[in-house]
Amino acid sequence: MARLSVALLMVGMLMWTVEAHAQECDPRSFMIQNISSIQQSGETELAFVLTSSREEFETVKKSGGLAGSYNLISGSANYDEAKQKAEQIAQSIRFDYRQSYASSIFLQAISPLATAAYSECLNKNRETPGLALWFEKMEGDYVTLRAFWIGRNVNLATAEYDEDPVVGGGEIVAQPRTWTKAKAEKIVVKRTPGEDLFVSLAVGGETNSVIVVKSPPAVLWQQASVTAPSPMQACSHGPNPGCSAGEAKQCVDATRPGGRFVENTWAITNRTTSDPSTYGENFEKRGSSKICVTMTQGTGACEVTQCAVGQLTAVETYPTVAE
Repeated sequence: MARLSVALLMVGMLMWTVEAHAQECDPRSFMIQNISSIQQSGETELAFVLTSSREEFETVKKSGGLAGSYNLISGSANYDEAKQKAEQIAQSIRFDYRQSYASSIFLQAISPLATAAYSECLNKNRETPGLALWFEKMEGDYVTLRAFWIGRNVNLATAEYDEDPVVGGGEIVAQPRTWTKAKAEKIVVKRTPGEDLFVSLAVGGETNSVIVVKSPPAVLWQQASVTAPSPMQACSHGPNPGCSAGEAKQCVDATRPGGRFVENTWAITNRTTSDPSTYGENFEKRGSSKICVTMTQGTGACEVTQCAVGQLTAVETYPTVAE
């Protein structure tokens, strides 16, 4: 385990980098091309926004893919707003938003469709030496990795291990005995619960390593009421004849990182009206984190001024760390 230094772990966090193949084949690009097929979750959405380039973000936003509980993509006006929201949420739920960890979390959401596209790309570059090593899936404590070897001598059809695999945070339970050129081999590892998994391979003169990071802290969604800080008032006005209803407008915003309003919980509280028959209210939802209302108060007789008073309120749900 002395070999698992902090520096090596940070290098391993770049879990898809393959010196020779990286310029030709990139799993992340295949995931973005097939974004609707990957695991749709809040943590995947958060990890993507934290690590995305502006171009990647715009591509995914235009596609309408990668829905998640935080509404970071569909609910943000632009890349900068989404990035700011993502960082605030990450801090509030103790999500490690360093590039290395967040990139790994996103890549661990890879779909069979993206995996197949990546393998096909490697096959098309079967004359390029290297050792590709990537995450395929996780079932309980069992992690399936795939590896693709091509030796420096591209005419070499098979290879052996140069040394035993190095594993931290788990134990290999299945692996190939010998390696065949340009064949996607399968390696199964039983990981230690609650730990990052590190696997390093040296095969036929080529080396690579991968880290499968542990899951972020569990998230619990809480609820709280949000009420406008002061009442609004609407009164009928104008001459007799020709008077008209008065109106007042009010909005409330979600107050916590990642917060959004629960559907159909908005209302006007502490409301009074001198004439219910000519009173009205119209709510408008602006995205998931802003609610506005227009309150109107008319009168049945212009010589009598009627007034209404009230405050907008709504129930906000927001993520917290499950202790």
